[in-house]
Amino acid sequence: SKSLGNVINPIDVIDQYGSDALRMGIVAGRAPAVNRGYDHRKVEEARNFCNKLWNIARFIEGLEGADLDHHTAKPESAADHWILTKLQQLEQGLAGDLDSYRFAEGYDKLYHFIWDELADWYLEASKEKPNVALLRRILADVLTLLHPYAPFVTETIWQTLGWEKDSLLANRTWPVILKGTEKHAADFEEIKNIVSESRYIIKALHAK
Repeated sequence: SKSLGNVINPIDVIDQYGSDALRMGIVAGRAPAVNRGYDHRKVEEARNFCNKLWNIARFIEGLEGADLDHHTAKPESAADHWILTKLQQLEQGLAGDLDSYRFAEGYDKLYHFIWDELADWYLEASKEKPNVALLRRILADVLTLLHPYAPFVTETIWQTLGWEKDSLLANRTWPVILKGTEKHAADFEEIKNIVSESRYIIKALHAK
């Protein structure tokens, strides 16, 4: 409301954070029929999210064997199966959110998959023996799913990668996600829980 002084110049925000960050920052945390003022912290978080996506893309692009065709990707390790089951859940949930105009819920799913599951767990698990073709396939799918929310950043990353000649991310169809095996995914989930519990115990001991 202008009467409350909640007025911003969007051009100034775009110059500082980028148009995708403004777009996602406005969408983040919104609920239908609930009025909420502009929050610059949400825009900053979205800007950091864009930076995280850039770092993920640079990491995958720089892997040895990055000339592998992502169309030939297949899961090999328990971590591969785990991330594919999470990606499939994301795709299904996001499709439902977009069809129902639940844009904030869809963005939240994308944010936590990319930041928490892909970056914090799968990429870390992949550093010793990366499945390069699968990493490329996952990145291509993630960029496609995120494109409606961050069209400029995702398209720029896609063009920089140059994996498909004369290809526009905006023209790509909705991705078909590779399937992971639930049993193998559960094996990695168990490892993840053990690591998380160990980190909690170590942090608690250091806090004493």
